[in-house]
Parts: sequence; C-alpha cells; structure tokens
Amino acid sequence: MTTAMPTGPLERRGPHQIRTPAGSTASEPRLPRTVGGDSYSQRAEALQIPRQKRGDRVGSGKQVSRSAHIGDAGIALIHQRVSAMDHVWHERTVDAGIDGTIELRDHATGEVSNCHLQVQSKASDNDFPGETADRFHYDCDERDLDYWMKSSMPVLLVCSHPKRGEAWWAHIQSYFADPARRAGGRVDFNKITMSLGGDVSDRLFAVADPHGRAHTPVADLRDETLESNLLPVTMPDVFWAYDAAVTLPRKVYDLQRESSLDIRDDFTLFGGRLLTWSPVEDTALAGAVNGDPTIEATGELLDGSPDSERVLVRLLNNAFRQDLRDDCAFHGKRHMLYFRATDDLSPRSWNTSGTHWRSVFKPHAKKTNPSQVSYYKHAGLKWQFLNLDDEWFCALTPDYYYSIDGYRESRFTAQYLSGIKRLERNPAALGETRMWAAILAGREGGHDSLFSQNERILDFGKLVTFDTDRGIDEAKWKRAAEASDPTDPLADGELAETA
Repeated sequence: MTTAMPTGPLERRGPHQIRTPAGSTASEPRLPRTVGGDSYSQRAEALQIPRQKRGDRVGSGKQVSRSAHIGDAGIALIHQRVSAMDHVWHERTVDAGIDGTIELRDHATGEVSNCHLQVQSKASDNDFPGETADRFHYDCDERDLDYWMKSSMPVLLVCSHPKRGEAWWAHIQSYFADPARRAGGRVDFNKITMSLGGDVSDRLFAVADPHGRAHTPVADLRDETLESNLLPVTMPDVFWAYDAAVTLPRKVYDLQRESSLDIRDDFTLFGGRLLTWSPVEDTALAGAVNGDPTIEATGELLDGSPDSERVLVRLLNNAFRQDLRDDCAFHGKRHMLYFRATDDLSPRSWNTSGTHWRSVFKPHAKKTNPSQVSYYKHAGLKWQFLNLDDEWFCALTPDYYYSIDGYRESRFTAQYLSGIKRLERNPAALGETRMWAAILAGREGGHDSLFSQNERILDFGKLVTFDTDRGIDEAKWKRAAEASDPTDPLADGELAETA
C-alpha cells in the first residue's frame, strides 16, 4: 500500500460514526459512564475513538487525511515521471505492498513490451532519515522487504518529496542481494545517481530484461555534426636507410647511451638496415650504422604489402615518440605516452583554447592528511596510426598514468583507472581528446611548452568531423554514475603506497 511518512501530530479523522439499535447514526457512541467497571475513556480507547483536545477543529463532513493526500501525490509524481519517459503506468486499486507497475514501451515502435516493474511508493513532505543535500536512507519494514524479495518481478522502491517534485529509486532485489544489506534492511540513497529524473529508460530496461534483447534508442531525423578522435597526419616524403651495425633495438639504445648526445627514438630496424626520418650524422644514432645512407621515397613503403606497411607504422610510432620526447615519457607495457612530472612536482596545466586550461600533471592529497600526497596523476595518451582509403590518420585515446613520486608507477594504478572510468563521461573524454589534438597540432600550449618550439617530424590537422542527417538525444544515452563507493581509491585517496 502507498505509505506517506508522518508529517507531524497524528491526523484526526471525522466523528466516529456507529449505528444505533434503531438504525440511525450518532456522532458519538452512547456509552454509560462505567460499563462493567471500565471507565468511559477506557471503553472509548477500546473502540478506537480518537481523543480530541480543547481547541481542535474537526469538520463535520467527510475528510481525506493529510497522510493519504501525500501518498496520492507521491503516486501522481511517479505516474508523471513514467509518462514523461513514454512508458505506461498501471496503478493498483488494492495492494498489500505494491502500489502499481511500470510497463516498458519501445520508443521506436510504440509497442508495449509486457516487461513490468513493480513499484512501492514512500512519500513525505518532511526530510527522510539522515537526509542531506546529496543523500538519505530509508529503513524497510521487515514484512515489506520479505514480500518484495519474494516477487517474481523486479520491485522498485521509490521515495519522494511530492511538493518539491523530487523522487529517487532503488531496485530492491539487486540492492539486497548483499547479505549484509539484507540483514540491515536499510536502503542508502544517493540523490544524484538514484534520481528518478530525466530519462532513465535504459536502466529500467536493464532491470526488467537483464538478459534479453538490447533496447537501443533510435536516432532522430535531424542534422548533426559528429567529432571523431581521428587526426589527419602528414609524414615526410623521404626517409634515410643505413646498414645497421646491430640487429636489436635495445642494442641501438645501448650504443646511443655511450655517446654524450640526445637519444633518438625515430628509427626502426628492418632487413639488416636502420631506417630513420633524418640523417644520423652528428647524432647519437651515428654509432649504430655503417657506411653512407640511401635516401628513399616514403611512397615505396606504400606498395600494399603487409611488411612494408608494418615498417611504415613502426616509423610513424617512433616519430610520434620523438616529437613528444621532451615533455612526455613512454610506458612500453601499456604503449602510451604521459606527461613528465615538473621539477618541483608542482601542478602543470595546458591551454587548449583561449582561457581554458586542463591539468596534465597534478598531485592528489590524502583526505586524512592534506599535507601528504597520496598519488600523482599524469595525463596520458594511447594512439594508433591507420590507413583509411589511402589516407593516414592517428586515432587518439586519452589515458592516465599514476605515480607515487612523479616517476615510479603506483601499484594501485588499476584501481585508480577503474575509479576514474566510472566517474568520467563523454564530455571529459572529449575534452582530453581535444587537448591532445591541440598539442599535436602545435596550437596553444603550456607556460613552458616545448612542443611548438621543436621541429616536428609529423604534422597533424584538426580532428575529423562527420555530418549526418541522424541525431541521438544525448539525454537518452546518458547513464547516471554509480554511487560513490567508500572503498573507491579516487574517493578517499587512502591506499597506502610503499616506497
């Protein structure tokens, strides 16, 4: 049944009506002052006649209690939200713990799915227990909880403030699948992630039909421009080929370290030759080659053979590393570049457009001791060179590197990455992609940028966009973030690093 939370003193009903022997009604029962030794007040309590205090105003007509009115308002709010999502609300006239059902409807065809969600409403005009700006909790009655858990259909508990137009929901069976939660009988609501606001159809379909067909919003007929993660790339017209003095890349690096010159990444070994984008004379690569070079056209590596294309991709990857070497370090296992720490471990930002700056290196303090650093977060990038219809592009995939001192990788990197992927959504990923596109194109930069100062091997254009006559309503695709987990390392920053 619909439950309205108490709003103050007990609401009083109208006069208690009983039938007299003659069949007439009376506003008060005719009771002797004492019956069988019981006082009038005792007999009145036995008949559940509400007591009246002096000054109470009780109407003589039929009434609807305030609690019933709040309960109906809670149901009306659910009906409104369900209808706004283009689904069907079925209210029950008789219930023992379920107020109605939501029947899900396919937005594309209008077909009702016969997938139902049972709903129990709990409405109040006052705050729920422990309510703050972002959370509250609700303690379930054990009998209600047993009843809900026995249901063969999913049960949603919806708590609401009808006057404020606010409602939140929880899927009872999945929430109480945890034995510890089931024993406590308490639902902790996060107001942001558990809001029954906007279109949460995808989540409702997932609850109603977790193993069934996908329910994907259909694109609307409208013009839209899509921004991709592809950058056009222009490479040099020629490369230099030398007889290699060694056969392994690590040997080339060993020979370079023996010199006092800057190490170069822009080379690859193939067929006993060392291929590079510029002459090796007077550079650290000079000790790794024999004799004079031949200068060959890059187009010769575009003859369509798999081996030639693989060699070209290796040359492009190593040129990419070389171009960003001064400011970015390379992580071999994850095949990614990430911003180096500043000399004094202070934060560093990058200007992406006008007055907009994005953090590329930042220390994160411990919650329990803000004077101590828990970890350092470095903006990172994974990339891939692609030949699409004889045009070359670089696909950008932003990532992150986490260190304990600006250099050594944190052993909790996997947890940190998992946490930030739960928190970040498309706008954040798009912002990081645009930042790296600006860096590679040589636009804007940081206070001490070296990217635009050094001569580049590769040139990049702007992110490729596509025009389409179909568009997606972003609100229907947006999924609410999961409730903050107190064990989430990004939330508490208390994972203990070891030196």
